Amino acid sequence: MSNSYRILALALFAVFGVSLVSQIALGGSSSGGYAEAPALLPAAYANPAEVSVQDTLHAGETLSELLERSRLAEADARALLAELQEHQDPRRLHPGAVISYRRSFVDGAVRGLDLSLDADRTLSIHREGSAWDGSVERVPVQADTAVLTGSVQSSLYAALLASDASGVPAAERERIADLLADKVFAWQIDFSRDLRKGDRFRILYERMVRPDGTARMGRVVAVQFSVNDRNYEAYSFTAPDGSQDYYDQNGESLRRAFLRAPLEFRRISSSFSTGRFHPILKKTRAHHGIDYAANMGTPIRAVGDGTVVRAGRAGGYGNLIEIRHIRGYSTRYAHMRGFAKGIRAGTRVKQGEIIGYVGSTGLSTGPHLHYEFRSRGTPINPNSIRDISGDPVPEKYRTAFRAARAEQVAALNGASGPVLLAAASDASGSGN
Repeated sequence: MSNSYRILALALFAVFGVSLVSQIALGGSSSGGYAEAPALLPAAYANPAEVSVQDTLHAGETLSELLERSRLAEADARALLAELQEHQDPRRLHPGAVISYRRSFVDGAVRGLDLSLDADRTLSIHREGSAWDGSVERVPVQADTAVLTGSVQSSLYAALLASDASGVPAAERERIADLLADKVFAWQIDFSRDLRKGDRFRILYERMVRPDGTARMGRVVAVQFSVNDRNYEAYSFTAPDGSQDYYDQNGESLRRAFLRAPLEFRRISSSFSTGRFHPILKKTRAHHGIDYAANMGTPIRAVGDGTVVRAGRAGGYGNLIEIRHIRGYSTRYAHMRGFAKGIRAGTRVKQGEIIGYVGSTGLSTGPHLHYEFRSRGTPINPNSIRDISGDPVPEKYRTAFRAARAEQVAALNGASGPVLLAAASDASGSGN
């Protein structure tokens, strides 16, 4: 087609096309005359486009003050706060929380808002007539694994904070330390006394990665720890029946009848001995226990299942709890500030249950827990009790356990091999 024909065609379209579009938009017909505008046009303008405006909760500011800045009507602000309280206590929102308003493009009226509750949850609230309705949306995550390696110079916490894992926040590393001490090796290693400078570790742990690249820690998957020239290994295994636990390299349970320490806050000031100078009595006498220095009010946990045989005042012990366990063993917890609710003689307690709180009652120079372990009434060193273990991996699951252990070892060593945990979408946002 020549250029002259192209120009003519465009001119005809400009004249007749615009006329046709105008008639259609105004409800006209080809026979002349104009009909009333169709219902589509006012309906579209009754629901105009929205714009999003963000604001941030400032330090020392309440959510009510933040909503007031948005020019919300007082009744709407109260309704929004009531809806929020169904999902989260507004007082638990931290400075820096971001709120996104969805406003009408025409009159600026707030139609809805999105409030970041935390890194994994967003509360979305929208207007339903004169009321508000909300729902919590969880950030989808992908599961993968990472390895932390390092050596101890002073403490497990310090070692993990100094370990070679770029991008792992300090809080996440501290949580890994807590899991190692209180869940994985709670029965094998007393992290307040057993560690030595130069002890080395490899930790395989699960990460839940968000779309923006940030991540939170999931569970500890496997650990290899060399403590004072002794090797400790832990491998997680989930049996086909759904049960999950940690086992050593041979499939033996890491669980024991007694925890190595009665405190989660682990710092020891005095160890078991047959002769110690008493700072109050000013004389040397046997010290049949271990003293754990800790802040006033630190929770104390029962080291094993048992029955409380006494809970009350006991001379130099101050506030004392004594628990009877299996096979003639018993434990004592002294100088306590107070007892947990429901703890009295005859109460059954479970391993790890909080029974009381660190204090400085009786013959005590400062806040600490005096802990004793006895066998048929005779004080013994609690470090000597390591032989009462939990159930091993059942024989019918041994092949599956060995395969899982091999994959975890390969991941710890950085060797090529099958993927340990298949990356799968997880919209729950839940963690351990």
